[in-house]
Amino acid sequence: MRCAKSLFVMTLLLYPAAAVFALPSDSAQPIRIQANAATLDDKRNTAVYTGNVIITQGSMRLTGSRVTLTTDANGELNKLVTQGGPATYQQTPEANKAPVKARAQTIEYHAADERVVLIEKAFLEQSGNTFQGDYVSYDIPAQVVDAGRNSNSGASGAESNGNGRIEITIQPRSRNAESTAPAEDASEPDAP
Repeated sequence: MRCAKSLFVMTLLLYPAAAVFALPSDSAQPIRIQANAATLDDKRNTAVYTGNVIITQGSMRLTGSRVTLTTDANGELNKLVTQGGPATYQQTPEANKAPVKARAQTIEYHAADERVVLIEKAFLEQSGNTFQGDYVSYDIPAQVVDAGRNSNSGASGAESNGNGRIEITIQPRSRNAESTAPAEDASEPDAP
């Protein structure tokens, strides 16, 4: 019975991770976890799901070959680590917007910092803009992407078995919004 209770608690703990880039209605949706196996360890406050793991909640979909949840003594989520070949994450941030897509060999969610970290062959796409490298970190409250270096270890991409390079693609702004404003200003004569 205790194991079943732990499974329920661990499932509920996924909620903060799912809210990272979420539609408002996502948090009201049930969390569904599919895996080949689950190991719940009450003493170590961990849950490990293995074998083609698929976690969904509303528009959020997280996949990997292994997902590990770690909680503190109060049952609050500390860290969620998804490993795969690659691990993937997708979620729609707002209605009528393209989903945020991410993939990496390892995806970590650090609850206390509200930070998502993509490690090794990292790729993040949002609204057509892409960030790619060995390491991509996204600070959710600050809305800051840090690509190319691991701030925790001080290692750069080159030191973490990558080539140390990042690639960022930024889409141009809508031409209608940009061309309308300058055209109006340019057509007005200067005042004497």
